[in-house]
Amino acid sequence: MLTDANEGFDSPRATAARIWGMSALFLLLTVILPSTVFISASSRSMDRTAREFLLPVLRPDPGFTVEMASATTRHDPSFKLDAKATLDLFHSREYRIEAVRSGETAVPRLVLTDLPTGMTSLESSDDRKALFVKTLLPLILMANERIEQDRDRLRRLHAVKQGGQVLAPQDRRWLAEVAVRYGLNADGDINTKALLQRVDVVPVSLALAQAAEESGWGTSRFAQKGNALYGQLTFKAEDEGIVPRNRRQGETHRFKSFDDPKGSVESYIHNLNTHRAYAQFRQMRASLRTQDKPIDGLMLVNALGAYSERGEDYVRTIRSLIRVNSLADFDRAVLSADQMEEVLGPRTRAEMARDHGVVPASLRR
Repeated sequence: MLTDANEGFDSPRATAARIWGMSALFLLLTVILPSTVFISASSRSMDRTAREFLLPVLRPDPGFTVEMASATTRHDPSFKLDAKATLDLFHSREYRIEAVRSGETAVPRLVLTDLPTGMTSLESSDDRKALFVKTLLPLILMANERIEQDRDRLRRLHAVKQGGQVLAPQDRRWLAEVAVRYGLNADGDINTKALLQRVDVVPVSLALAQAAEESGWGTSRFAQKGNALYGQLTFKAEDEGIVPRNRRQGETHRFKSFDDPKGSVESYIHNLNTHRAYAQFRQMRASLRTQDKPIDGLMLVNALGAYSERGEDYVRTIRSLIRVNSLADFDRAVLSADQMEEVLGPRTRAEMARDHGVVPASLRR
């Protein structure tokens, strides 16, 4: 995978660029009135100079109305989550890494709208890594959860077909939609066995290790400016992207950027599940399924030499990251059962409305 030189923190391919953190903003809880009146969850007041507040948004929210969405506040794109404040926020939610490792605590469904800024200002490398893992862990688990739901239905339909029965029209339509989404031919009789190879999860340990390597534990320029966690490239003019500083004349590639870390995680998993370069990865994963063995990140990384131009050296690096940081512990992590995502970040009412599928008339352009 092409990368910039000297980009990121704690990355084998880069050295740190020091970033002074924003002053810690101690924040938050819920919207009490349609106007911007908030109560801080930690009983600390926020920095009143900030023109935008950190708004918690629960999805789904049946009480959300167009009237609430129409009361917009000014959005300051330079205002983002600060590392120290985010750590405090996670702490206030009883979200602790060791408790997740041991299985004592489920992972809360917290979704940050951006990676925290000022991560390099944290003095402890353990704190930096913990913040990074806490930020990504819910996103990876939620992406895998959605895939598991599709996979469960797909397995049932595959069994029906194998039994010689005819699928219901709604099931045939659903299969066609999934086939298109995963890059398979949706015409005629859909190959559900081939589709099952693609509609499958990525081990949490592997997703965390690759994100750590590709983004310097979330500190690289690409990660901080564009939520680009997995070094995915784009050559399409219509895609958002960041130009590498060492890109040679005549080259057109950019690092694909995303609106939020969640989008980056979902794109990475979809890439492994669909791109022809990772066919061996999918075959190995399917073989583990057939043998009723765990979907093991340390094993599957052996099939990802094509992910980076470094080849086997890249594979060894990912394997080392998993082992040294005990990332396999998180393969056993489970999400909280409340089914509610809590979105945290600098948000306007219009953005909140879009999250709920409600767009004020003034924005329908």
